[in-house]
Amino acid sequence: MKNLIKLSIMCVAVITISGIAGSIHAQGSQPTLLKRTVQVTVKRYLRYWKNPAAAEPVYNTYSWVPQINFDVLGAVADGDQFWAEFDTPDGKPWINFKMHTNALGDDELANIRIEDTLSDGELEKKALLSEGLVPLRIKFKRASGGAETVLFSGKFKVGTYLLDQKIPEYKGKKDFFVDYDWHLPLAYLWLNPSIDRDVPRLSTSFCFRSIDSQTKIVAFLYYNGKEISKYESSGNNIRSEMSSPAGEPSHSWSIAEFTFNNVMGFNHSQSANDYSSQFFLDKNPGEYEIKLLREGQLARSFKFIVGSDGKIVDNKIAANAKLNGVRMIFAAKVSGTGDGAWNANAWSTEALFGNPLAGFTVTP
Repeated sequence: MKNLIKLSIMCVAVITISGIAGSIHAQGSQPTLLKRTVQVTVKRYLRYWKNPAAAEPVYNTYSWVPQINFDVLGAVADGDQFWAEFDTPDGKPWINFKMHTNALGDDELANIRIEDTLSDGELEKKALLSEGLVPLRIKFKRASGGAETVLFSGKFKVGTYLLDQKIPEYKGKKDFFVDYDWHLPLAYLWLNPSIDRDVPRLSTSFCFRSIDSQTKIVAFLYYNGKEISKYESSGNNIRSEMSSPAGEPSHSWSIAEFTFNNVMGFNHSQSANDYSSQFFLDKNPGEYEIKLLREGQLARSFKFIVGSDGKIVDNKIAANAKLNGVRMIFAAKVSGTGDGAWNANAWSTEALFGNPLAGFTVTP
């Protein structure tokens, strides 16, 4: 894929977040894993070692190892450690990654990435040819002692597809990918504190197949059937991309974020700023709908309600899944042909890496 803008939450500087839709960080000084941010991809090698002690590898044979990153909210002390464990698809212990861990204060947010404790040569000798469901666990342990804690566990699906046979070096080759079809019907909705936590703007995000910074996506917000806001993508709203190593559009998934800049949740500001031209959800209870057009074709849609108390009616799907953070999850209807052929039932068993969402139902 061309010019994809890498995940801003993968590169985010440490910042402070305050909860505005329930408690973001309800565990005191314990770190909180934001489960929606767990992202697994594959790193591909051009050869395969049948075992680490082999005299030489099998050449011209692709193999792979996982890559992972995720966001956490502190507190994290000096010497505390995160790590990620992976088993092979047949359930045997495989790879442990020590994760780069810096000290964090309460409610400080940071992206946690793999620490380079294994050389590339050592990692290559652990690479697999296997496809299937791969178990993973994210663990944490305090430097001050105590038992290790499993913060997240699940399974991700690795598959293969035939590469572009018009490219000579790809002749007869298959590439590996992590399947994110389960993500396509998930719509996130939240009052975004990143610009102004006292007057937060309404944001939403969706996952798509086969988009890049040139793909035209327009988001519309309707209130009681009337359009009240529009966001036209400009490329910088792509927040992450989860592609195969070859970057083939047919096996690349991206998460795009849309913020309706004239739509606020509420005004708790003490400033003298003029917000008379803004639309406030808490002053306008009723039914809302978000629709996304991809290259002029309807691609996603979902509805939500603002109650008489001025708050977005929370279906508790995200809360019951203990995702942490301020984002709610709604089921989006996937429309159009832009995503190509995809598994419309993947969400029922594979959502959040094999942690299906209670109460989440997709309407055909």
